[in-house]
Amino acid sequence: MGHERLGILPKTKPWIRIVDELTSSDLDEDKVKVVASQTLENVRDRLNRIEGDSGVIASFKFLVTLAVSSQFANPLSVLADSNVDIGTNASPYFIAKALHKYVEVNIGSLEYGEIARAAAVDAVSIWHNKNSQQLRMFDTDKNSIEAWRGTGGGAGFCEISRLFFAKTTERYLNYFLERTLSSSVKTLEERETLRKRLNEHVDIASQHAFETAKITQSFAAGWFNKHADRKVPPDAEIRSFLRVAFGKLREELRREEIK
Repeated sequence: MGHERLGILPKTKPWIRIVDELTSSDLDEDKVKVVASQTLENVRDRLNRIEGDSGVIASFKFLVTLAVSSQFANPLSVLADSNVDIGTNASPYFIAKALHKYVEVNIGSLEYGEIARAAAVDAVSIWHNKNSQQLRMFDTDKNSIEAWRGTGGGAGFCEISRLFFAKTTERYLNYFLERTLSSSVKTLEERETLRKRLNEHVDIASQHAFETAKITQSFAAGWFNKHADRKVPPDAEIRSFLRVAFGKLREELRREEIK
């Protein structure tokens, strides 16, 4: 389950076109190809090393724990038993604070841990904003907890999981794209112009990363239903899942590499 081949996933814009648009024709076609290919290669290299990092495992485990807790009548009690303390308010703000504290004691590589923690916070915020519209008119602690019920099965968990992988990929795409492009310009003024342009069009890379992360979605749903039914899987199982999921992302990015 979850290992089916989907072929090249459709993208709103292929990566090389995104790079071309961001450079606004400041680079010739051959240089755009080099920048696009080098960025993807660097991101794949990072994703090849990331799944065993303790901070990455802790960040994803936090999302799994949140989802598992929503299967129970008293999610807060289940979270507390798993060393996740969000008090009585399960709003994204308090969950983000708890996530920060949870990952802090498990941090390994500062780079990997910070990327994964930020991606998990993004996933929590985006998922909550999308799925709690009907509860917002009644801003109570109970409703803030109930808003997470939708994550407690494969169908809901795969959505928040996809957001986590998308935001991880997006952060690395933006990081390496800026580094690679910066080496292609000659002056500080050009670099500042480039950085401003990237910041103004960050949504382009974000959409591309989200579309890329679709490759993980069905696998995440099947894995959660099998391994996270009313229990948080052990770290070894979570690491195994991350190895496969990041492998799927690397393969999808490889298929977009410019030949």
